[in-house]
Amino acid sequence: MYEIHSAGLGDSRCQLYMVPYYLGMSCTGLLYLCGKSSKVASWTALVPSTLVALWGMTAQSLNWAGNMRAGSSIFAVVYASVTIWSAVLSRLLLQRRLNRWQWLSILSVFCGLALTGLDAKSLGPEVFAGSIMIAAGTILHAVCHTLSELISVRGFRIPAYLNSSLQGLTGCTIVGTWQLTFTASHWQRIAGPVEEAGSSWPFCISLLAALALSNFVHAGSFFHLLMKVGVVSTGVAKALQGVLVFVLSHPLYCKQDESQCFSPVKGVSLLIVISGVLAYISATSQRERA
Repeated sequence: MYEIHSAGLGDSRCQLYMVPYYLGMSCTGLLYLCGKSSKVASWTALVPSTLVALWGMTAQSLNWAGNMRAGSSIFAVVYASVTIWSAVLSRLLLQRRLNRWQWLSILSVFCGLALTGLDAKSLGPEVFAGSIMIAAGTILHAVCHTLSELISVRGFRIPAYLNSSLQGLTGCTIVGTWQLTFTASHWQRIAGPVEEAGSSWPFCISLLAALALSNFVHAGSFFHLLMKVGVVSTGVAKALQGVLVFVLSHPLYCKQDESQCFSPVKGVSLLIVISGVLAYISATSQRERA
């Protein structure tokens, strides 16, 4: 996303980058068609997937808009908490019970996020606003993940790849309509920054194509894991993804953007959040063995 932003394609009102994102996600339907499973869901059972897609669209829009304002390192810290939010929501929506140690680990994650918020506020209103957007997007993503498990594994039992594809197609329809109505009439919001950044259109198209391909792989893997191991364990993988972003953002982008740089506060925040996530995993595994 930082590369897309640097190329001039990151206007948060046009959201052109959301088109390849949902295009890649919708292509996971090919995995469903090529799979060995012959299970077919009824049309009425497919309606929840389109509703969950609305949650996902809002979450992703907030996450990426916040990422462009706050930087990848802050995004990594805040988004690492998605596991904990998924755990809390699975307690509320899926009726999973949490013990005392699990709740303490959740509290530690909140402390890490609070520390990140204080650091972001000291970096200016733009970074702080981005942090708030990422936090809201993370919570909404956890809602989306939990509801996706609910309709894929329980209740309607929609096949995972079909669920992913339907959510992607819903996103393509809504975002595509936005491109035809708003972006087309405000194209200078895209063309102007692209020209200022000195980016060529073949390069921009290659970036968007890479985004589509990466989200095809991401969505296919995520929904497969969601069906096999559940929302909380899948959230752990998402948290580790955030750690990787945190590690790479400093060496790759610190010289271009100060918000991407490592700082002791960010490091401590990430350590607290990841420790809380690992403590939650440990408490959960001990409870399952008991």
